[in-house]
Amino acid sequence: MKALIHDLVGRLRGFVEQDDKGLLVVEANDASNGLLIKMLDTIDQEGADVHWAFADDFGNAITFVDAVAYRVYVRRELANKALAKEAKPPWPDLPREASDRSNPPVQRMRALMLYARDLIPDLETMHLVWVLFPASIADPAGYRAFVLELMTHEFPVWFHHMRVLVRDDVARPALRDVASVMHAADWCAPPLGPDDIRKALEDEAANKNLPLDERVQAVLTLAGIDYAHARLPAALEKYRLASRYYAKTHQHALHALAINGMGEVYARGGDAESARRHFESALTPALYRLGQESDPGRVDAAPVLLNVSLNLGNLYLSQRRWSEAGSYYERARDIAHSMRNVHVKIQCIENIGACHYELAQYPEAAMAWDEGTALARAVQAEEHLRALLERQRAAYDKVGATDRRDAIEAELRNLGPSGSRS
Repeated sequence: MKALIHDLVGRLRGFVEQDDKGLLVVEANDASNGLLIKMLDTIDQEGADVHWAFADDFGNAITFVDAVAYRVYVRRELANKALAKEAKPPWPDLPREASDRSNPPVQRMRALMLYARDLIPDLETMHLVWVLFPASIADPAGYRAFVLELMTHEFPVWFHHMRVLVRDDVARPALRDVASVMHAADWCAPPLGPDDIRKALEDEAANKNLPLDERVQAVLTLAGIDYAHARLPAALEKYRLASRYYAKTHQHALHALAINGMGEVYARGGDAESARRHFESALTPALYRLGQESDPGRVDAAPVLLNVSLNLGNLYLSQRRWSEAGSYYERARDIAHSMRNVHVKIQCIENIGACHYELAQYPEAAMAWDEGTALARAVQAEEHLRALLERQRAAYDKVGATDRRDAIEAELRNLGPSGSRS
């Protein structure tokens, strides 16, 4: 796996550093999209170029550009807060051309790209690397038309000093011919299919010339793959092997991760008691690691502790043990907050409210869901917002707050049916 990643990072880095092509289409499945973005993060951290990466779903060109424009806006807001603390000039406002939804999507996207490029202080030594890797592509034909129109150019090219990377879906490819229909474009299909990744990991785990840490890391990843494909005995064996190794080498976060994996296997197999014991056992090394305050690397335990807390909350929720479930969701909410994982925080808040509701603690449920709806509005998480509003409506019915319930009814009507935009 390490060799596979090394080769692919080299391919992506080569595209960014060359001067003949402006567009690279990378064909990948939905599952490997995150891995590709992480590889680009590695290149970003190592080089001087400025990377902007977007992984929002492509339903259609309009909503996709809306999502990109919002993320550019958020990045500008965060940058300006940091610049203000240093008494430095702020980034300029986003161009009206980009924010005006009456403009064609391609025109808006180009305006955003040019805005980002104009922020670069030295275009002689730096490029803008613009990455459009949608997590899913619902309309391949619309996606193809959008990308081809976006990158259409005359000389001099409008995307000078830019390197544009675009994802294509291996299951429903739309851009395989891009190199033949467009000048200054290239295409590649890295070996990131499930069979490719599994073989690379198996080779790494079996390679006696590699450090033992790398081999066990491959085993841990293979355990996750086995679990995802319901090969539960194989997953349990690999998680157990990794757990023993990480316990002996005092790698507490990875030890917790392996024990948690065993708990997930037991939970999926219907053994709730064994799942509970393993989830609770995973808390010990995770909390110990997080408590090593003198080591900045201790933050590696936070995502593990979040996952363990969610697993315990979900387990107790399935058993209708509302108080215990609520306690673990509260812990998960606090961890998600510290990690700035807004969507997981909203999910935790929704479940905290559900636990209060089942305990007939209706005012507490409404209060939790009030917090959740405020957060969902702030980050424009429409589906989260709809679910929370529907729960709030039930809580306000219970406490007789008809004015609040009527206001929620109005907001739900304004949102429209699930999956639509008002």
